[in-house]
Amino acid sequence: MFSNKKRLSAFILVSIVAFYHTIAMAQKAEDMSGSGKNTNSLVALPYAFYTPETNIAFGVGSIYSFRPTGSSISNRPSNVKFAATYTQKNQLIMSFIPEIYFNNQTMLFNGFYTYYKYPDKFWGIGNNTGDAAEEDFEPKYLKTFTNIQKKITSNLYIGIRNQVEYLDIIEKEDDGQLANAGIVGSDAGIASGLGIIFNYDSRDNIYYPTSGQYHQIFMVDFDDYFLSDYDFQLVSIDLRRFIQIHNSHVLAFQTYNVFINGEPPFQMLALLGGAYWMRGNYLGRYRDKSMITFQGEYRFPLIWRFGGALFGGIGDVASRVQKFETRHIKYSLGFGIRFMFDSQERINARLDFGLSNDGKSGIYALVLEAF
Repeated sequence: MFSNKKRLSAFILVSIVAFYHTIAMAQKAEDMSGSGKNTNSLVALPYAFYTPETNIAFGVGSIYSFRPTGSSISNRPSNVKFAATYTQKNQLIMSFIPEIYFNNQTMLFNGFYTYYKYPDKFWGIGNNTGDAAEEDFEPKYLKTFTNIQKKITSNLYIGIRNQVEYLDIIEKEDDGQLANAGIVGSDAGIASGLGIIFNYDSRDNIYYPTSGQYHQIFMVDFDDYFLSDYDFQLVSIDLRRFIQIHNSHVLAFQTYNVFINGEPPFQMLALLGGAYWMRGNYLGRYRDKSMITFQGEYRFPLIWRFGGALFGGIGDVASRVQKFETRHIKYSLGFGIRFMFDSQERINARLDFGLSNDGKSGIYALVLEAF
């Protein structure tokens, strides 16, 4: 077995190669010959947002968006994003996120490479942990995934997924569970795995869809064959449907589910709550090996570029599917205001207020819809 330092060095080398491979593909796509308008663009802007997990956050981000010369404006653009964020809770997040279409959009390369130094909270594992169990800890993470997918039909891509995460805890409470309960992940380690991914997308717009479906399913096996300290299998199922009921009035539905078999680190358990599902619940307030959530949202215009949203969701976590019980189900309700600052691409800024079944609430000020 390799040491953590040797495997981390190998992982960093692979990430650097992936970075330059992505840039090379982007340059190749840009240089493809043809006729038509060049739609490449580079934007770099400061930004700010707010969530209960971060409080006020500030950062700077850039996005390079491009289509090969001569390609149709109806084709989805490739893009490469970079963002650096610092929060009121002294959290640092640095992300590199490429999404590259090539070979005439028959192949898709996308990835997520992010470093977190992220003071956080832990209440234990399970769906019935008490508020008094709350403890603070400060982890640092290097989280990555890389997907290479081939177009099978007009809306379906199938491919392979590589996921690598380096997990460490800088600081934890001396009398807390993470220091004394032998919880998997409380010591430094690497989770590394390989799997398959299915991606079906018939949405009419990726930022503010009014019709169509988006379904993503992936399965990853983490094993020492892939130089992993942890042995477990992860299945993620994200199914979405969008229905236009009248003009700009839209019903949106999502079920997001996670199922894990084996012994994952606690950082990679399914986390209930946050800015994207079960809003009003603190992200990670409840965590376990299995999670099932359903949510719906009614999106409607108000005046000029302003719109509104009403949303609700139900869900829970459990150690395995057979352990889900109706008496433990959590729910959330809320409303939000939207402002469409980019009418061509239909990109919204959102301000959401969510309320959980235990009386907790959350305010979320972000860009793009929750799903």
